[in-house]
Amino acid sequence: MEKLTVRQKFIMNNLLEKGPLTIRGLSQQIDVSGRTILRETSALNDWLKQHKVRISESGGKLYIDGAERDLARVREALKEIPHLWMLTQDQRQVLITAQLLLANEPIKSAYFSHQFNVVEGTIGFYLDKIQSWLQEKNLTLLRKRGYGLEVKGSDWYKRNAFVDLLYNYKPLSELLTFLYEDSKDYSLLAFFRVTFGEKLTSLTKELIEEIYENVSLNNDLKFFSAYIHLLLVIKRTESQDPIELPPQLVRDILNSEEFGFMTQVQEILRKKGIDLPESELAYLAIHLHGERKLFQDENEAKGLGFELEDLIRELIYLTEKKLNQKIMCDETLLKGLIQHINPALYRLTMGLEVRNPIINEIRHHYEQLYQAVSYACRHVFSKYNLTIPSNEVGYLTMHIGAALERQRKLERINKMLIICPNGMSTAKMLYHKIRNEFPDFETIEICSLRDMHDKIKEGYTMVVSTVNIGYKDIPGLTVISPFLPKEDIEKIKAVLNKAGQERALEKNVSLPVSEANETAKEFDTANALLANFQLKNLGAETYQDTIRDIVQEIYTFHRLEDKERIHDLIRKREEKGNVIIPGRHIALIHFRAEEISAPFVGAFRIKHFIQTKGVGYSSEDIDTFLVMLARKDESNYILELLGKISVALVENNRFAEVLRFGDLQDIRNELVEILNKEEEY
Repeated sequence: MEKLTVRQKFIMNNLLEKGPLTIRGLSQQIDVSGRTILRETSALNDWLKQHKVRISESGGKLYIDGAERDLARVREALKEIPHLWMLTQDQRQVLITAQLLLANEPIKSAYFSHQFNVVEGTIGFYLDKIQSWLQEKNLTLLRKRGYGLEVKGSDWYKRNAFVDLLYNYKPLSELLTFLYEDSKDYSLLAFFRVTFGEKLTSLTKELIEEIYENVSLNNDLKFFSAYIHLLLVIKRTESQDPIELPPQLVRDILNSEEFGFMTQVQEILRKKGIDLPESELAYLAIHLHGERKLFQDENEAKGLGFELEDLIRELIYLTEKKLNQKIMCDETLLKGLIQHINPALYRLTMGLEVRNPIINEIRHHYEQLYQAVSYACRHVFSKYNLTIPSNEVGYLTMHIGAALERQRKLERINKMLIICPNGMSTAKMLYHKIRNEFPDFETIEICSLRDMHDKIKEGYTMVVSTVNIGYKDIPGLTVISPFLPKEDIEKIKAVLNKAGQERALEKNVSLPVSEANETAKEFDTANALLANFQLKNLGAETYQDTIRDIVQEIYTFHRLEDKERIHDLIRKREEKGNVIIPGRHIALIHFRAEEISAPFVGAFRIKHFIQTKGVGYSSEDIDTFLVMLARKDESNYILELLGKISVALVENNRFAEVLRFGDLQDIRNELVEILNKEEEY
């Protein structure tokens, strides 16, 4: 075997384990040309002659031919090579990241050099990429000569990153094959053997099968997710490094009826000699039951100045604004969005991410809609410190896309009558122009002035005429030019929109979301928002004292009618969900309430850091609070402006720095730029 290169061994191993492979697929996997692949297979055939085995090429695919006895001898020879040496660059990088995320002490780069049989310079190249990826996950890679490599950050973030790493490593179908059928894919086997060991990997497969009989894991995705989190829980417990969660949260979960199934899970684990600490039991319970609702009833949501229907109204408004298309929010859409968003808010607040196996298909099928919904999600949910991942955006896009399909079906029953006294050739020219511009018309008919009275009785959505016929009592009558200029197209659209809304209302449509274009009054409100921006330094030492001082400052500025009620809302808002912008040292507090007399934005600074909980109960040090308040019936225009501010806080490093260290004029100048910026999708 010494005569073969690592690349040749990789090709040979793949052919033996996975069967016929395309030359193109292999070349992409190891980043070489197809010609190089053919040259390597030619060298392999020289070596394989001794085993009476041959690699052949047909139709762009490579096949391995030989008797099973001869193929077995080749497999035996390949066992002499460590599988880790045959991993691709990307696969090595994933495996290094996984080990760093699970390590409870620093690891030397030389360890990875020996593990993968590469020089340390190559490991350094991998670590540069790993470092960038970890930053996106709110984690930091510490690299110190003489100390080693260590991932810094909360254990919650580390576990989320590990799960995300695995799902991006292999398609779900291959992961499920590994779980259900004991796949022989050596790259997957290497991943689980190195990170968890063969014994724990096999034991957990047995455990999850038994747990499945007692816990509702009603689809493959939930089943595999439960398997991975159970592996993580047992691994961290064995390492004597369990996750830290707030004691009150642990008690609430383990004592609640909702998580009563954990008693059976605990018994199943104990039979195998696994005794989990309470924090790990609570963590496992959360991930076994990810469909929990943040708001158990409507009154609880209202008590936070936070109504699901308000979020949906904003979401639909911004989506239709970006699409430049009316979206009728019927009862089906409203219920569907509430049912999805409620548990989604819980998942996001807890730092849990849903998986969406068809996200790529959604992006392709609903390309423009997906982009519009993504834009809307950023501006609506960022005000509550929530970043909506693409998988969640995909599900919301499907709900709205289905509503648009229903809307189009309503619109397709449109019928038009064209009255044209100028001759059949003119009428046909107009007919074809309208048909091309409005293909959803079910029927377009033509008639003369003489026949129009009989025709109108047949119930058309609209009647167009190329001349003013002097009748005002004909529904939908519109005078247009036979050349159908742009202004006449807009006339027809206006009539169709009105007709569609009326039909939809007949079918129990609710929650109107559109409003007229921005008014002078709204511009005045926006100008006042900027002019009245407040920057205050506070002397408070604790989170609760800071909140009380903030409420007093806003009350003094005449923006609150009931300061105790607002203080209670802010306190509950912080208890219910994350208010921290990760990595910014800034807390963002936003809500809408009837007690607020006018929209307000202000920044409040404290002298020393206060440690506050972030996503998934991780801790963050904060010294600045950005407070944005809006009226219960706030206009969509003002809400969109507030959304721009919160998006900038998450995405714009300069704005975050100015907010913490700049003076009042610096901040106002930055806000003017943010609010005036026209954002693309």
